[in-house]
Amino acid sequence: MKPFARIYDDLDVSHLQIALNAKTHLFGERKMRQETYAHAAMSDIWVRYNDYKNLGPNFNDEHDSVWYPAYRELPELKPILFGLMALVDGERLGGVLITKVPAGGRIEPHVDGGWHAGYYSKFYVPVQNDAGASFEWEGAAIHPHLGEVYEFRNDIPHWVNNDSKRNRIAMIVCIKTEMTWLT
Repeated sequence: MKPFARIYDDLDVSHLQIALNAKTHLFGERKMRQETYAHAAMSDIWVRYNDYKNLGPNFNDEHDSVWYPAYRELPELKPILFGLMALVDGERLGGVLITKVPAGGRIEPHVDGGWHAGYYSKFYVPVQNDAGASFEWEGAAIHPHLGEVYEFRNDIPHWVNNDSKRNRIAMIVCIKTEMTWLT
C-alpha cells in the first residue's frame, strides 16, 4: 500500500491562509504535541479533538471530537472541512489540526498511534507550502501545491522538512470514511 495519494487538485485555501497569517496567536496555544521530540520544532492549532477537560493518560482513547475555540475564530474552515467531508463521503469528522513548521524547521520521523490514529482516515491539506517544504516517508514524498488534498498513512514512519524561506502551514483532517485512495 502506498503511503499517500493525491485525491483532489482544486481546493481553495486562500482565505484560510490569509486568516492564519493574521491570527498567529492561535499557533501554540496547546503545547502537548510540541512537547514531544518529533514535534518540538513546530507549533499547531487544535481545531477539533478530544475535549481538553479529558487531558490525562486516556486522552487519546476512543472519544467524540469537539470543536476548540480556534474554530470560531477561523470561519474560513467551515467550507473547507465540510466540503472535504462531502468529497470523501465522510461519515464522522474527527480531529483537525493545523501545523506550522518554520523555515528551516522539521518534524522528526515518527509513527502516530492510539485509537484516533487507527480509526480515522487522514487527509493532508497544504495551506502555505513553498518549494523546499515536503511531507515524507521512506522512499516517497509529497511536494504539494496549494489546492491539492492528499490521503496519507500515519501508521508508518513519516516526517516533514521545511527547507523553504517561509513557514510551512498544513491542515490534517481526520475523517471516518469507507473510501480510500491508498491502494
